[in-house]
Amino acid sequence: MLDTNNNSIADIINAQGDSRYVIICEHASKHIPDSYQNLGLSDAQVSRHIGWDIGAQDVALHLSTLLNAPLILQTRSRLLYDCNRPPSEASAIPQRSEATDIPGNLNLTAAQTDARAQDIYYPFHNSVRQLLDNRQNDIDSIIVTIHSFNPIYNGKERHLDIGLINDLDPSWAHTLTSAAQQMSDLVFRQNEPYSAADGVVHTLELHGRNRSLPNVMIEIKNNLIESGSEQLKIASLLARLLQENAP
Repeated sequence: MLDTNNNSIADIINAQGDSRYVIICEHASKHIPDSYQNLGLSDAQVSRHIGWDIGAQDVALHLSTLLNAPLILQTRSRLLYDCNRPPSEASAIPQRSEATDIPGNLNLTAAQTDARAQDIYYPFHNSVRQLLDNRQNDIDSIIVTIHSFNPIYNGKERHLDIGLINDLDPSWAHTLTSAAQQMSDLVFRQNEPYSAADGVVHTLELHGRNRSLPNVMIEIKNNLIESGSEQLKIASLLARLLQENAP
């Protein structure tokens, strides 16, 4: 696992990679700087899925290597600020995640909320923007974001292994889902366990739709990517899927 406990909000890996794919992992890290006092939570609570997308960072790192693709990792816990949400959304700084209250996010002033966005959201997305700007004259980029999800959410089991989520245009996600279903015994579904209606495609909109770049969000069941070997196996499957079905 890459150490994302550093002062940079965005770790950029393999910036010179010549793949069309640009991999983004907004929920890569569970790190909360000491000044936030863990937002009033225990280390065990922060290490749960509420604090980060378990396994997503390492899958993204493998995928970057396999595709020779640039990768941008967000280095702060999404409990501080969820970079897949715009500053206009209250859920960008969650007061409650699943069944857990987040004491350090309660009763924030407008100035405190804005400071979080200035410290985390804007630097992260500016890093993505700069990377894409640097490539645009030479490579037609494709945006892929990597996430993971809990097998059981609020007591309800989720009956899929990997979801492919689209922004406005469903066609490429549909192609990927159909191809994956032929390629693997895993259960692939389009727009599950989330869809654009759940407000989860902000990064796709910001860096994909607004630049007219193909884009997709990939959600992986986190109990499939707990070990290093499992992470490499899933990354290899996704690399093959993306290589064989580029838009």
